[in-house]
Amino acid sequence: MKKVTKIWLVVAILFTAPVTALADEPFVNLNPSSNSLEFGEPEFSKPTTVRGAILYPTIFGTSSANLTLKVESNCLHGPIMASITKLRHRMGKTITPDRISIKAPITDGYVSMEKPVQISKPQIGSHEIDLSFRLEVNPFEAAGQYKGTLTFTVMPLP
Repeated sequence: MKKVTKIWLVVAILFTAPVTALADEPFVNLNPSSNSLEFGEPEFSKPTTVRGAILYPTIFGTSSANLTLKVESNCLHGPIMASITKLRHRMGKTITPDRISIKAPITDGYVSMEKPVQISKPQIGSHEIDLSFRLEVNPFEAAGQYKGTLTFTVMPLP
């Protein structure tokens, strides 16, 4: 029977945007569609046979998750950045940010989260940002829940 690795990821989402009590004051609020990311079953590349040998292009497979970030604002705000910490399994295994990629409307496809990634340009008013995440997994990875922190930061205007 084929063993399938299933990875569940719970990511706490932090916001560094101010929340205001007065409607007359400039404000930016960030609200995610979910408080966690749930990556589905990983997909692994198909092997090829060359002269009787079975070759795998890579041992890594990919798993993906989606999230919508609702931005509520009554003013021009700076770019929004996304960053993520190392993900930890209860058994001590970790997944580093360089194995996690993000795709936003302003990125050119998936971008590694090894460093913070800009997901929005400066903009006036409310809008939504549809984000896709991709995780590189290998078949020897511990299945289960991994915990880490995904942070969205509203940067000051240039």
